[in-house]
Parts: sequence; structure tokens; C-alpha cells
Amino acid sequence: MKKILDKYEKYPSIFFAAFCLNYIVVVAFALVLAGCMPPNIVMRYEPTSEAVPLNLETRPKVFLERIEDRTGGASVSYGGVAEWKFNSPIDETLREALHKEMGRLGIDVVGSRNQANAVLSAAWVKGSIGNDRGNQYAEIAVALTLKTPKGEDIWENTILATSRHYTSIRGDVFSHAFTEALTAAMSQIGSLWESKQVFSNLSPGGAETVAVIAPLDIRSDVDELPAIKAKPNKNSYAIVIGIEQYRQKLPKADFATHDAKTMTEYLTKVMGYPEENVVTLINDRALKSDFEKYFEKWLPNNAEKDGTVFVYYSGHGAPNPKTGDAFLVPYDGDPSFIDETGYPLKRLYDSLGKLQAREIVVALDSCFSGAGGRSVLAKGARPLVMTMEKSVVPSNIAVLSAASGEQISSTYEEKGHGLFTYFMLKGIKGDGDANGDGKIEIGELFDYIKPQVERTARKTYNNEQSPQLIAPSEKQKVFLRE
Repeated sequence: MKKILDKYEKYPSIFFAAFCLNYIVVVAFALVLAGCMPPNIVMRYEPTSEAVPLNLETRPKVFLERIEDRTGGASVSYGGVAEWKFNSPIDETLREALHKEMGRLGIDVVGSRNQANAVLSAAWVKGSIGNDRGNQYAEIAVALTLKTPKGEDIWENTILATSRHYTSIRGDVFSHAFTEALTAAMSQIGSLWESKQVFSNLSPGGAETVAVIAPLDIRSDVDELPAIKAKPNKNSYAIVIGIEQYRQKLPKADFATHDAKTMTEYLTKVMGYPEENVVTLINDRALKSDFEKYFEKWLPNNAEKDGTVFVYYSGHGAPNPKTGDAFLVPYDGDPSFIDETGYPLKRLYDSLGKLQAREIVVALDSCFSGAGGRSVLAKGARPLVMTMEKSVVPSNIAVLSAASGEQISSTYEEKGHGLFTYFMLKGIKGDGDANGDGKIEIGELFDYIKPQVERTARKTYNNEQSPQLIAPSEKQKVFLRE
């Protein structure tokens, strides 16, 4: 003992380091025993319902071509502190799940393009553990693209799924949560393909067979304008943008064109905006130079004091992964060079904030995390958790956005619109007039939109989507329809 004490006096730093190391090992071992340091996560596809084949005369043949992991690594972050690995590459897990689901849908998976009627590629774009008031849940997003063997577009979408909430944080619960989320994601494929009649015109054959999709002309209740006479407002100006297809072959922002055209109709026929005061930019008419021209020149030259300005955008958003700044993606935008080709939200707000107009409203049916839905991300970058407040909004502007920063904005397939846009239009049409006075304030409209979107996203897509309103209390009294 005396020898040990003598050595301690001679080398105190070494003894201290050894003590700390032993302490860490003991604590880590205790945490493992307590289940607080979970093992590798095991994720499987485990269908819980009976298989329901698609209602088709011809059994399709699909080739699983490219399965990617776009999350930046097969890992799961929890609370921004710990990180755990899946026990196998998640691209292989996805391939196995898709192979199994194709069989359940009555679709043959073949070994080459030459044998196929259609080619399916997929990518993981999100895999995360969330925490809601102490309850843990898994959330995933999978991007799917279906093409003909000749490379012609058939269908694409990003499927979102969330598991139930659990109170335990043991490793087996994480494995169960991810298995449940993956199963929920796969279960959506059949109904989506059925609703779009994806394989309705397939005929037997291999690569010579062209799978044809005639896009369905979906009309919903909001496409029928209300029978009201709009109160004209000559001093009101609007810019409406809808970008569904992109020059860089980005995933389509489904129904963005329909969103924008319908929004223009509401502005001119329901909300009193003169047709000559509304600029509508669709697809290749919505270049970055068009954003600069209309936001920074046309609006300042036209919007007058005590006037009204309305800006609507339906399309992709994107983050800068290094700075977290949010960008609108023009038709010629490239998420890999977003600083050079995107239009920053901050720049938009700065431009609008300088206007003399009394009322300025911005509605964004987009999202900016890069996790899928109506957002895109440079290849290899991880999706971000963002807050809309990161882009400081001037006090003279009211902003309605489709989702919070970490969420994905969804499309509403059966209605032919973005989910947020559908309920915004429905609210303007009359459902948002809570007090029945025939007028609709922006705060009143938001109180209608938010629960409707949240409920539908959760029920239909097993997804969380919470619209946001950023505006001082006095701006929430602005009338969108009088």
C-alpha cells in the first residue's frame, strides 16, 4: 500500500487518468445493463395485414434498379447527443422490403430491365428518432420513382411514415419503432398506385412494352369557385408561382401547377384582385431571374401605399446544409449549388419588407428540411431540422407556411392539390369563416387550416404536418376575403 501511495505522489496525473477511465467504464456498463445504451437497431419489414393484389388484368413485371441511402449515413441521431447504427445497410433493408411488397401487390420482380414493364428506384431520405414529451417515435421518408424501361416517367412520390409513440428508450423499442414505420411506409404503395392507375394500361411484354400513364384530371370541391361577387380591390397585387417540374430533373412537386392556377382563380374571382395585377409563373416561366424581376422590380414599381400584396409559392424548397438558410428552388435551381441557383427566403422577406403596402401576405406550400415531400437536398447531405423563424420576417409581413421546419409538406392525392393549399382554398371558399360574417381574416383562416392539415396528414399519410403562422397579432387581423 505504501508503495502505491509513493507512486501516487510521484505520478498523480497518471493515477487520476486511470481513475477517470475506470469510472467511465463502470458507468457505461451500468447504462448498458439499464438499457440506456441500446445495441444496433434491427429494422425489418413485417406486414401486419393480408396481402391485397392490385386489381389488374396483366401481372406487371418490375425491375428494382437503384436503391440509395441519401441520409448521409446509415445512422440514427437521438436528441442531438447519441448516435446508433442500424445492424445492416438501410439500402439493403429497403430493397428487401420493396421486393416483399411487390409480391404482396401481385407484381413480379424480375432480374433485368429487358424483362420489365417498369423500373423502380428508391432512396432513403430520412430516418430519425423523435421525442414528444418524453415519448419516442421513429420517422422515415422514402422517395420512390417508377419509369418505363426506356426511361420515361411514370410516377414518383415521397412516402412518409411515423411509428406509434413509446415511453421506453430501450434498444428493442427503437428496433420495433423503425420496423413499424417501415411497414407503414410500404403499406401506402398499393393504394397510391391504385389511385393513380399506374399500371392500368400495361400490356404483356418486356422492354418493348411502354407503361402509359394518362395523368388523372382530378377535380375537387375547391376547384369549383364559390358563387360570390368579389369586392374589387384595385390597389392589390399578387405573384403566384407553381413549379411542378424542374430543369435539373428533380423529383416532381406533384400538383404544384394546379395549385398555382387555382390560386390565381381565387385571387381574381373570389378575393378581388384585378387580373392585370396578378403575375402567375409556371414551371419554366419561373426562373431565378423571374424571381428577381418580379419580387425586386415589378412589385416595388407597382405596389402602392395602403395597398395589398399577396405572394403564393408551390414547389420545392431547399436548405443550405452548411448555414441552415432556406431557399425557394426556381425552375433552373440546383440543390447542389443552392447558394448560386436558389432564391433565399431572407432575400424575399427583405424585398417585401421594403414595400409601402399596408398588407403583405406570403403563403408557402413548400418545406425546407431537405427530407423529401416538397423539399430537395444536395446529394450526400443530411436533412436538417429548421425553424421558420431562422429567416427573420419583417413586422409588416404575415407568413403562412405548410409545415414546421423539420416536417415535410404533403400532397393530397385524392384532391389533386398540396395538402396545405387544399385546406387554404377551402377556408377561403367559406369554411374558414368561423364567425359567419362573410369576411375571412388571416388568423381566422389559420385556425381552420392547422387542425385540418394535422388531422388529414396523420390519418391519411401517418405523418406529422403542422402549418405555421408567423405574424404580429395586428397582422393576423388582415382580411384575405371581404
